[in-house]
Amino acid sequence: MTTLTIKVVSTNIELQQVIAIRTKVFVEEQYVPYELEVDGLDETAEHIIAYHKNKPIGCARIRIVENYAKLERLAVLKEYRGQSIGQQLTRFAITYCKTKPVTEMHLHAQLSVAEFYETLGFKRYGKEFDEAGIKHIAMCIPLKE
Repeated sequence: MTTLTIKVVSTNIELQQVIAIRTKVFVEEQYVPYELEVDGLDETAEHIIAYHKNKPIGCARIRIVENYAKLERLAVLKEYRGQSIGQQLTRFAITYCKTKPVTEMHLHAQLSVAEFYETLGFKRYGKEFDEAGIKHIAMCIPLKE
């Protein structure tokens, strides 16, 4: 997709666009309760958003936790999936977090997309667990050589 723009969220309007994408993907499609999805951590997190022709179509949240970055809430609208947008969002997040004082990036991947993250260099660790009624696995990638 050549008309994709990915950026760090810098306005309240952009943050509302992020919440709208996540609501559509996680709450409406995957039936995650809204109060679990919008968990009170958005105000202290950093967010990235992807636009196609100025339409918000994907997003992710990044939180710095102790000495690592945590990638969360990666979402792409259904009609834009399968076009490497999730991959581009993840790569953008990795590159962005390399500028932060952290040595690793962690995430909780839904089992159905764990292989996707492995293609980007993430490694699984620990046991599978349930989060919001969906099976997940913890994953990690080093950010510093």
